[in-house]
Amino acid sequence: MKERDADLENGNSDDLYTELSQTLGVQLPQGNTSSEPYQPTTQPPSNPRLYQHSHRNSGGLSIVTSPNIGAAAGVGGRSNQYDYLNAPIQDQPRPPGQSVYRSNDRMPSQMQQGGFSRSYSSSIHAGYDEHNRSRDSPSTRSRRPDQLQQRDLDKAKAERMEKRKKTRKLSKNEDEEASKYPTVWVAFSRMVTCCFPPPLLVLLGKQTKEIQQAWREKVALVSIIFMLCFSVGFLTFGFNVVLCGKEPNRIRHGHVDEQSAVLLGRAYLLKDFNHPAAPEIPQVTSNLLAKPFPDAGGKDMSFMFQNINRGCKGLLEGKQHDQFGNVWNYFPCVVTNAGTGTKPLGGLGRQGCHVGPESLKARQVIKQLRFMGEVYFSWEDIKEKGTNYAVYNGNVLDLARLHWLEENIIVPPGFGPFMNGSFAGKDISLSMSYTKERTRIIHCLVEIVKVGVIDQMSLGCVVADIVLYVSLIVILSVVLLRFFLAVIFGWVLSWRLGSFDEKTFAEKLKRQEAIEAWVDDNTSPYVDSPNSETQRRAQRIRANVIPSGSRFSTNDSGTVTPNGSHVSAATEIPFPLGLPPPARRWGSMSSSSPAPGRSNSVSRQGRAASSRPSSALSNNNASRLSRAGLNASISKLKGEPMQCPLLHTLMLVTCYSEGVDGLRATCDSLANTSYPSSHKLLLIIADGIIRGENEDNTTPDICLDMMTDFIVPRDEVERQSYIAIADGVKRHNMAKIYAGYYKYAEDCELPMEKRQKVPMIVIVKCGTPGEVHDKKPGNRGKRDSQIILMSFLQKVMFDERMTPLEYEFFNAFWNVTKVTPDFYELVLMVDADTKVYPDSLTRMVACMAQDPTVMGLCGETKIANKKETWVTMIQVFEYYISHHLSKAFESIFGGVTCLPGCFCMYRIKAPKGPNRYWVPVLANPDIVEHYSENVVDTLHKKNLLLLGEDRYLTTLMLRTFPKRKMMFVPQAVCKTQVPTSFPVLLSQRRRWINSTIHNLMELVLIRDLCGTFCFSMQFVIFMELVGTVVLPAAISFTMYLIVISFIITPVPIIPLMLLAAILGLPAILILMTSRKVVYVGWMGMYLISLPIWNFVLPVYAFWHFDDFTWGQTRKVQGEGDGKADNHGGKEGEFDSSQIVMKKWCEFEREKRIKLGLTNGITGWYQSMSSMGQDQGGGTMP
Repeated sequence: MKERDADLENGNSDDLYTELSQTLGVQLPQGNTSSEPYQPTTQPPSNPRLYQHSHRNSGGLSIVTSPNIGAAAGVGGRSNQYDYLNAPIQDQPRPPGQSVYRSNDRMPSQMQQGGFSRSYSSSIHAGYDEHNRSRDSPSTRSRRPDQLQQRDLDKAKAERMEKRKKTRKLSKNEDEEASKYPTVWVAFSRMVTCCFPPPLLVLLGKQTKEIQQAWREKVALVSIIFMLCFSVGFLTFGFNVVLCGKEPNRIRHGHVDEQSAVLLGRAYLLKDFNHPAAPEIPQVTSNLLAKPFPDAGGKDMSFMFQNINRGCKGLLEGKQHDQFGNVWNYFPCVVTNAGTGTKPLGGLGRQGCHVGPESLKARQVIKQLRFMGEVYFSWEDIKEKGTNYAVYNGNVLDLARLHWLEENIIVPPGFGPFMNGSFAGKDISLSMSYTKERTRIIHCLVEIVKVGVIDQMSLGCVVADIVLYVSLIVILSVVLLRFFLAVIFGWVLSWRLGSFDEKTFAEKLKRQEAIEAWVDDNTSPYVDSPNSETQRRAQRIRANVIPSGSRFSTNDSGTVTPNGSHVSAATEIPFPLGLPPPARRWGSMSSSSPAPGRSNSVSRQGRAASSRPSSALSNNNASRLSRAGLNASISKLKGEPMQCPLLHTLMLVTCYSEGVDGLRATCDSLANTSYPSSHKLLLIIADGIIRGENEDNTTPDICLDMMTDFIVPRDEVERQSYIAIADGVKRHNMAKIYAGYYKYAEDCELPMEKRQKVPMIVIVKCGTPGEVHDKKPGNRGKRDSQIILMSFLQKVMFDERMTPLEYEFFNAFWNVTKVTPDFYELVLMVDADTKVYPDSLTRMVACMAQDPTVMGLCGETKIANKKETWVTMIQVFEYYISHHLSKAFESIFGGVTCLPGCFCMYRIKAPKGPNRYWVPVLANPDIVEHYSENVVDTLHKKNLLLLGEDRYLTTLMLRTFPKRKMMFVPQAVCKTQVPTSFPVLLSQRRRWINSTIHNLMELVLIRDLCGTFCFSMQFVIFMELVGTVVLPAAISFTMYLIVISFIITPVPIIPLMLLAAILGLPAILILMTSRKVVYVGWMGMYLISLPIWNFVLPVYAFWHFDDFTWGQTRKVQGEGDGKADNHGGKEGEFDSSQIVMKKWCEFEREKRIKLGLTNGITGWYQSMSSMGQDQGGGTMP
């Protein structure tokens, strides 16, 4: 046997095939002499669902069954054969890798029927054609559309491959050509940092070109942020000054002080002015403010400096005048009270009028007086009763003074309308331009009765105010809209998402109180699961029913079953008619152990070939299958009080250096969730052989200690290769897969009857043999851990080639769950330091089941250590408001922009249309391809993929499926430990802020989000992006405005109102949604720490744009600074020949051949023959 194994492994299989041919009584092809499928020498079995077909495929033997090609085809009869040629193009099956585009989803999706992809391997199609070729006439074969379809598909596939090769070659040439010339962004970054040549950067510690370029791009980004902050400051303080210019000095009418006097509508300071000697002024005092005479303080001295014989000459003529028609004065030369309507009496006579040539000197003296400002009137002053003010071109005219004209002046008839009050309280600028006479009159009046100017704004000031108010309206609209929609979400929508047992408002409040008590209680992680009846029913049905129907499923003959009759987890699809009852036991080869393969001798011996027993040979419970059981699949079980279909769900926990306490608390909370264990699988991926700080064991050992009933003993599991997310030699990584069941702690307080038997798989990334002595062997980052699952699900759904690790992953699924991986529709992603409330998983699944358009959702993350330090206290309100304001608002539009990686759920695939097609969502090739980017060579990519991979996954989902929904489910709750020291908080927020900025830069480019222009999510995201980068400037200007509001007048009302709205509305939101006054106190702590949140943390993050480490967040033993690898560097060259990729059926075929040769051909053949007889279809050839 060992010689046979060695021959098979070394490729010397000719002798083995000869022996196998003699034993089976058939002629098997040898070598690669022919590509034609093998023609059986005996008649195929009478049962049309079971046939044998061998073909050349890397020198292997393929044993394939095909109950029906396409779920729409009837089994055993051509009358129900699906008409591929006449069917619509979107309903025709595609080969693996070919896409069907949906108008609503805008993504490649392989059509699926009955829960699985309607794509079949070439061996399946060839087997079907070969079987029908042996029993149909040539004329019948020529009319079979599926043969034509397959040939067309093969031809199209070959053309695609050739085109792809050419495209790759052209793309490579283009990349080489483009690398010679820097991009616009690179050129800009170099221009900004032109003063720092490479030698200087080397002296500053920037050794490599990549580090230097990252530093240059960081400086370029910081310079852009500085310019944006400068723009905000300019709009706040300088924009108005530039457009308005310097504001002229003005004094309100009636507010001229006692130290000044008014001359022709202008106020002058008379405090320090001494009038020269004059007969009318006593020499005792020459100051015009002297009392009782002349007492000019606060009064109008315009009549002392009248403008005569100018614009009014020819209109106002005197009865007595000189030979030129000039008059001496129009009004009495007196000092009048400003604004008085009483005609002044007395005066200084003509000597006080300052007219004539001798008055020029006096008027020059006026110009030397200190100008205090123009006297201005408001429209309220103009329209005041008892006055006769009119406005012309901004000048205020006191028309009542026309009644004070001297008796010597002859008033023309045209002055009548002005004197009788016809124009009182009006702006007569337009009406005075109708005739030349009126224009002449109004110019005259401006010279003699002007008392000031109207209060008005210049065009620049108007523009500045318009910009100010528009900005205010936009900002306030967004703030108020977010607030009111968040309130609507909290009142109307939130209780519907994942809610199934709260009937009254009192019950909701009771549950909230229970959650708060659970959050504050860190001593016991266990809470009684409220949905235990659903679990018991599911376990009873699971004991007698195993879901069947995957194209990867195995029937009792031990052969591959590519059927499309999957019983959907969300839609009941009946088992295809025409299939006989499932087979009986395998006899000596079957096992009833809950860990398949443990008591199976074939499986035990097969461990020499693989670390996981063959799924085909470990079908231990298949004997209990029945048609009634399949039709009553537990996928349709409706729990009380959930009342919605149960969906198979993965619970993914990614861990790095977490300790035993955090991992145990997380896994206990997941295992204790109320969701039935028949529909959940706990999957833990350990990112390398890492030992956390102050830990005795490595993280993988801690995870494995929480397992029991291993399918394969821990020490017998072999490492398998896979393609990792890295650049260079580290792209090849290896991992071990352990399958078993979750084991509660020995001191667990949970009663035995409430403990669930939860299937569990642990993947330990252990690295290649060359990494054994590295500090962190196998470590490739969290994103790589997620891609292991996502890529695996994609390949399962599309039946693509797998790596050895993925093949073992597939078998691990089957061995612990008895269902194939393509049954799973949801994946819950949880960090290793998060505790999940018992009914949270059930509520999240309920939300997914109720609305198939939801592709992702998250729950509320609460803080478990609120009162530990001041650092934790300032985070409580920030966590609360980020969920109940930001995410609640985004949920109204189904576009939550960030699903936190610590607690979120994604849909793997979604039902599509009435024909029960399936659309890959998380398993979509576009998502997997972009998320698995391994060449991370720019600052933008590194911030996206190395620091904010969780948020970037949300961005990818929104970009690929803009019409699907991302929701926030407040009913689902988890709690986590937040940083307790400021350095750790600083490091965490550096990563979060930088990743947020770069993700928002990606989101703002998505045009298909709901809304249009300013009324769209795209505009809201743009404002959020700008608001994030200008936070330091905003908080600085806010503090400045608050200070100057106590110093200057008038108080800047508008900015303070905006500030009050932004800071005050969250408090109102708390009272209107949660009704928890305690959060108002937490809000006070948050407001006190605003300088930290809005200045210290952003500025630190901006200056560390080129820092791609996790800093103090995750410490590893032996690393003093706590810095982790950034997984972005390239080491060596990747050798792809070290990783073998095959389809699942090829892996399985080779394993069965090896197992058959190992156990003896005769016994293997006899067992296979007996299985063929059990199917009722005759004997195998």
